[in-house]
Amino acid sequence: MEEVSIEIVENRFMHELVSPGDRFLGDIVRNFVDREIMPIRREMEASTRGDFELVREVQRRLVGLGFQGAFLPPEYGGWNLTSALSYCIVLDEFSRGEPSCIATLGGGAWAFRPACIAGNPTLLEDFSPRFLGSDPYVACFAMTEPSGGCNIENLDMKGKGIHTRAELDGDEWVINGAKVWPTNSGVSDVYCVVCNTDPSLGDEGIALIYVPVPIPGYSFGRFEDKAGFRSSREGDFYFDNVRVPKEYRAGGPGLDAELLHDNLVFARLFSAAWAAGIAQGAFDEVMAFSAERKVAGKPIRQHTLAANTLADIAIGIQVGRDSYVNAAYMFDHPEIYGKRTSKHMISRSTVAKVFCCDMAVKATNQAMELMGNYGCATDYHVEKLWRDNKIIQLWEGGAQLGRMDVARGYYDYDQFYENDLYDLMQEMRRK
Repeated sequence: MEEVSIEIVENRFMHELVSPGDRFLGDIVRNFVDREIMPIRREMEASTRGDFELVREVQRRLVGLGFQGAFLPPEYGGWNLTSALSYCIVLDEFSRGEPSCIATLGGGAWAFRPACIAGNPTLLEDFSPRFLGSDPYVACFAMTEPSGGCNIENLDMKGKGIHTRAELDGDEWVINGAKVWPTNSGVSDVYCVVCNTDPSLGDEGIALIYVPVPIPGYSFGRFEDKAGFRSSREGDFYFDNVRVPKEYRAGGPGLDAELLHDNLVFARLFSAAWAAGIAQGAFDEVMAFSAERKVAGKPIRQHTLAANTLADIAIGIQVGRDSYVNAAYMFDHPEIYGKRTSKHMISRSTVAKVFCCDMAVKATNQAMELMGNYGCATDYHVEKLWRDNKIIQLWEGGAQLGRMDVARGYYDYDQFYENDLYDLMQEMRRK
C-alpha cells in the first residue's frame, strides 16, 4: 500500500510567524485528538442524540489539559493565553477529529475575553477561580437575537439592532430580552450578554454584561437540532427583569463597543482556522481512501483526474492557512499593524473566514465526490465533516455580511449611503 502522505507537517506554517510555543500547543492537541477523539468520533455524535455523556467525558478530559482557564491573566491563575494565532493553531488541529467538541472551552475563552481585556477586577476576582477548577466551567457569549440575525455584527447599525435592553437601577443592571443560537447556551454557568442601554446613543449604548445562572428571571427554551456540529449546544433563552451588580459590565460606554468589535474580529480568525482544520480532516480521509482503493488496476489517486482534485483540496487548505496565520499575526501585533478593530483588521480577518469556510465546504464536497458512494458512508467521516463545517460558514454574520466587511478595508462602504435619486424615484412612483 502507498504511504498515505509525505507532507512535512511541521512546515505547514512559516516558523517566522508561528512560534515554537504555538507549535508545541499544536502538538499537544494533535496527540490528544489522535489518542482520545479519533477512535470514538462516531460514538460521540451518537451520544449527542442520547444522553450526551460521552461528549461531556471528553470535555472533562480537555479540562485536564489546562486550556479552560488558560486565557486568564497570570495574577488570576491563568497562562495569559490571549494570542489569536495560538487559538487558531489549537482549533485547526482539533477540527480534524471532532470540530464541535472544543466549542465548550473555546466559547468560554471567547465569552470572558472582554472582562480580561478591560481588566475588570470584580469579574476577574469573582469568576477566575471557577475557570481553574477540575470540572468544566462553561461560558457563553450571547449575541444573536430573534429579531434580526446579523444586525448586531453589522457595523453600520451602530448598536441599533440590539434589542436586549439593560437599564441601571441603583447598583444593579436590569436586563430584558431574548437571545438565539449562542454557543453553549443552555449549558453555560455564566453569560456575557450583548445589551443596549439606549439605542439613541449608537455605539455608546452597547453594553457587555455578565450574568451567572441560575438566576431569577432567566429561562431557557430548547436546544437546536442541527445537521452537524452536534457536540456543541445552541439554543434560545430569555431575560425577564434579570438583575446583576453594576460591576458586572465588562467596561463602560464606548469601551464595550470596542470590546464587542474586538471579539468579532477574534472570532472570525478562529473560525477560519476551524474550517481549515475540518478541510484537513476530510483531506486525510480521502488521501487514505484513494491510496487503498484501486480502479483500473491502480490506486485512485494515481489517476490524473483524482490527482487534480486532491491538488485542488491541498491548494485550498494551504492558502486558507496562510490567510488566517497572516491575519492572526497582524491582530496579535497592533503596535506594527494598527488597531485591532480597525476597518483594515476587520477586513483581513473576514477575508480569512470567508475564504476558509467556502474552501472547506468545497473541499469536503470534493472529497465525497472522489470517494463516490463511500463519501456518504459514516465509516469514513467525510460526510460528518461536510455537515460540521456548514454552520461555521453561516455564523458571525455569514458569508454575505462578511463580504461587506471585506469591502470596508478597501473603501468607505456604507450600506446606508445616501442615494441622490431616492426622493426623485419615490415621487415618480407616486405619480
